[in-house]
Amino acid sequence: MVYINTFKLSNIKVSNPNIYPYNVFANKNEKCLVFDKITILYGNNACGKSSLLNIIANKLGLSGKEEVSGNPREPYFKIFVEECTYGLGENERGQVQQNISENSRYIKSEDIMYEIKKIQHEAILREGYIYEHAKKGYNKEQLEMLKHSPKMREQIGRMKFGQEKYSNGEMSLQIFDDLLEAVI
Repeated sequence: MVYINTFKLSNIKVSNPNIYPYNVFANKNEKCLVFDKITILYGNNACGKSSLLNIIANKLGLSGKEEVSGNPREPYFKIFVEECTYGLGENERGQVQQNISENSRYIKSEDIMYEIKKIQHEAILREGYIYEHAKKGYNKEQLEMLKHSPKMREQIGRMKFGQEKYSNGEMSLQIFDDLLEAVI
């Protein structure tokens, strides 16, 4: 199923080169995207991939979109999004969809990387917590009971609370570092 068939960026030109998001796409030749079952966006850092996805998410009103605030008297981002247009794709029966599914969501790669790191971090915290109690002389049965105790869940929750949210690049480097340390 193709949810969105086309997405056309605003073709309005502004004279100020610093107005976001107009300036991101000002020198791009392609202003209309055609989507297929799988569409891959690629390019250098700061070329507009995330901005484009966020503009699409805002235009479609998807949950998870990033709100872009600016000068309320000159809401350039909102105006740009309003100037964009899109065409819906076809459902499984080959009929053009009438709307985007209510449960559609915009999920950023950094959201996924953050969740992976959280799961890894929690596992490390659990292992460390058990290890510390083993050093204190807990026997195997006591350690097993501790693994499933509310006290341990509470302590892990406190430790996780201090965790920061990193950018996608930082999160990727941390995961790769952890994997390299595990291999070495």
